[in-house]
Amino acid sequence: MKLPLAAVFIVAVAGCVEPPKTNRALVYVGGLKDLNRWDPILGGKGHDDHDAILGLPPEDSAPVLIASLLDPTPTNIYDRIHEPPTVGDVAFHMLLLIFSMKAEDFRDEGVWTFKDPTTRNPLYTVRIEKVEVREKLRRRFADLAIQRGWYPKE
Repeated sequence: MKLPLAAVFIVAVAGCVEPPKTNRALVYVGGLKDLNRWDPILGGKGHDDHDAILGLPPEDSAPVLIASLLDPTPTNIYDRIHEPPTVGDVAFHMLLLIFSMKAEDFRDEGVWTFKDPTTRNPLYTVRIEKVEVREKLRRRFADLAIQRGWYPKE
């Protein structure tokens, strides 16, 4: 009788083990390349990795998204007019949400925006052209995250 009870106990305990909570943001950011649409209002809402990373606390998601600003990997978002945005472009827009900022706040860093009545999607109306601009963005977001206690000091 003790053997079956022990087996049931082991199975019950093994079934209750929770997956590790560390490095989840890295896994989710890796899935951003699979985004295939970006709504002008909702962004990538509805895509599992997008929703999961925005569901994490900022101290988990912000540092990984900040590092991803430099990622040149193209996403699967394609509108037949523009080049597919990169994971870095998507990370920038997600960081804007997390920090409650607008793209216009980063003009001094070299981000340029334009208004076009035919293109309402911010992935195409906000341009980050150079790696140097992305590096400036990375530094500014890192400073903001440090001020908020979301990023380890270097």
